[in-house]
Amino acid sequence: MKPKISKIFAAIGFLFLILLALSIYPQLKLPTPGGPYVVGRIVLQWVDTSRPEALTKNPDDFREVSAIVWYPAEPGTGAESNYFPSLSSVSKALIQSGELGWWEVFGLRFIRSKISPNAVPAKEGAPYPVMLFSPGNGTNIEFYSGLAGEIASHGYIVVGLNHPHDVAAVKLSNGAVAPYDKDQWLLSPSEHEAYTAERIKVRIADVLFALGQLTALNTSMTSPLARMFDLDSVAVAGHSLGGITASEACKADPRFKACLNFDGLQRGGPFSMAESALPPSQPFLFLTKESELHPELVERFESTSESYWVVIHGASHDSFTDGLLLQPSLLPGPNPADQYMNLIQKYTLAFLDQTLKLQPRELLSVAIEREDVSVKVFPSR
Repeated sequence: MKPKISKIFAAIGFLFLILLALSIYPQLKLPTPGGPYVVGRIVLQWVDTSRPEALTKNPDDFREVSAIVWYPAEPGTGAESNYFPSLSSVSKALIQSGELGWWEVFGLRFIRSKISPNAVPAKEGAPYPVMLFSPGNGTNIEFYSGLAGEIASHGYIVVGLNHPHDVAAVKLSNGAVAPYDKDQWLLSPSEHEAYTAERIKVRIADVLFALGQLTALNTSMTSPLARMFDLDSVAVAGHSLGGITASEACKADPRFKACLNFDGLQRGGPFSMAESALPPSQPFLFLTKESELHPELVERFESTSESYWVVIHGASHDSFTDGLLLQPSLLPGPNPADQYMNLIQKYTLAFLDQTLKLQPRELLSVAIEREDVSVKVFPSR
């Protein structure tokens, strides 16, 4: 009997490994962007010599912003690529950040992407509207590639920012790696709130600095991205603390024509760290998992000239990143993470089309309440 039992367990184990392999294999690639354009990707490094870096001891260190730019590209000018640029340089710091396990960092090297590094930009159709993007706390902008690539494939340029010491790890222009400031979690709750408010101010300055760099890049005689950016049609977006950053950046600079907050909530709701803060005057999209807000926050939505509160039912805070898309699943049927991301992409595109391309979209025309998504339109219609 014992040999037969051991064979049964061995067979079950072998079957489990087969199922595990089959579940992991599809997630070695992100879904191909679904728009009419293929997508290129370039990494840029910008140093702001007007701002010292507050989180290093060297007084000669200046604030630096690393950007990944996703853009419409010419077909056939790029190839399948690694998912995470500079992974070999930042792997150790990614693990030390505490935001990723060693097995997750190890697995990143196997993920492939249809987004091509340094592909030739598609000049026909340029200039393209722009979305600047600020990620969540401790989250690299690389982990928003699925959303950014989809947006770019529909004729937009997405400029994602890696804020040094606010994301898990980022390689700087001098080759050094800026680690995540995990000491913030040693602070008391009140100290951490004050710390976060200061970091959001730094992020806002990063966003405004990046917008200035795009202006210079657009007129460059040497950059392949010259004349690619429609800087009269720029939105600012962000996830979590990046969403609060986007809301505040909109209020700080009227050059932003629209703002998007992906599941970022603080004392001022989706609008601010400050409890009494008002919404931006520009069109505003709050795309979230949160189906309930304080009545005072709903009143602030009502005070806007154009805003939308879109709830993706069943989503989690991580549904706005690639994280859940890349997790293996043994469950039969469609991956819920794919369905959530599909809705996030659809409503993001609808909002950008409506506010930057001035093309009204039915998805945001009226309030709806469905099992998978609900939409509230403000002022109420």
